[in-house]
Amino acid sequence: MATQALATREQPRAVTEYDRLRHGLERRAEDFKMALPAHITPEKFQRTVMTAAQSNPDILRADRATLITACMKAAQDGLLPDGREAALVVFNTRVKDGQGQWVSVAQVQYMPMAFGLRKKILQSGEISSLETSVVYRREWEEGHFIFEGGTEAMLRHRPMLDLSDDDLADDNIIAAYSVATMKDGSKSFEVMRRAEINKVRQASKTGALGREYKGKPIEPKGPWVDWFAEMARKTVMRRHSKTLPMSGDLVDVEAQDEALAARSATTLLGSAAGAEPTALPSREDFDPETGEVAREDDEETARDLDRQSFNAMEGRADEDHGHQHDGTDDAIDEDEAKADALIQRIEGAGILGDVIAVESELEKIDLAPDQAKRVRDAAGKRRKAFGK
Repeated sequence: MATQALATREQPRAVTEYDRLRHGLERRAEDFKMALPAHITPEKFQRTVMTAAQSNPDILRADRATLITACMKAAQDGLLPDGREAALVVFNTRVKDGQGQWVSVAQVQYMPMAFGLRKKILQSGEISSLETSVVYRREWEEGHFIFEGGTEAMLRHRPMLDLSDDDLADDNIIAAYSVATMKDGSKSFEVMRRAEINKVRQASKTGALGREYKGKPIEPKGPWVDWFAEMARKTVMRRHSKTLPMSGDLVDVEAQDEALAARSATTLLGSAAGAEPTALPSREDFDPETGEVAREDDEETARDLDRQSFNAMEGRADEDHGHQHDGTDDAIDEDEAKADALIQRIEGAGILGDVIAVESELEKIDLAPDQAKRVRDAAGKRRKAFGK
């Protein structure tokens, strides 16, 4: 009986997706170290990512390459994806599988939060404080909020502490503002009306009002529904940041947003041909004006064509797993085409994280050794271009 109990205790524990993620992050420790600012250690960053995955199991089930890319972007911006400074958001998109059928794939996107944006703005060293708030209808009606533009612009807000639950309803938010105090004591502020905030909200696929999908109404959901006030504050802060002194990190955030919109299927795959997929109603897009997760139609096409190509590759790799190439011209041509597609992605990479994502996908593909070497050489060359 004792022997049997001992044998039971010694049985190896099954490897979970959580274990695989931890192992993958550990393998990327050096990459994170090069990207992170000095005050954030790779260990602390990895623990934060693991905590986020524990809190949201959807992250573990999402496409792993997009998760690694999202983590690299957060690391390069010096923000922890802890839900306060930044978040790892899971959204769905349409891609073609190995049989040419459109399927839904969960992908991960890095999204700076209001606190993270504030942190990055303050890192400029020229701003001593940055505050944001929303204005409720009753506060405006009773003269507790005054805003004037022109040559003697001024903003004054005395928040009312006795507002009822009805007064504090999202529908009663009429404006949002951001106020920055410079080191020399001067002030800078930005105000957005409710209509302007709503216009930003309408750029969201899941938070927008009145949208339809295949003739059926889409019920709004996501942060614009659950946390409207916070999204309004973030929206005005993001707009304000474009007129404030910026740290180098914040400039990088702007560049990443522009790079996402600029990259196209032609850049990544050498051709814009192919049918555009239809975005799923569960997908969340954010307007570039606010720094939310945002893409132009050509970027969606590029990513969908990309994922179509690699999902097809991975599907064939699964079927052929454990078998050697037969040496035929077809097999050689197919491997060369796979390698070419990977190399094109590497050469079109806008940031180091994109190169790392391709390297991660390479590990899943059953590719001939000489073609795999071509891809690794291209990745190494691109890494040097980034100074890594």
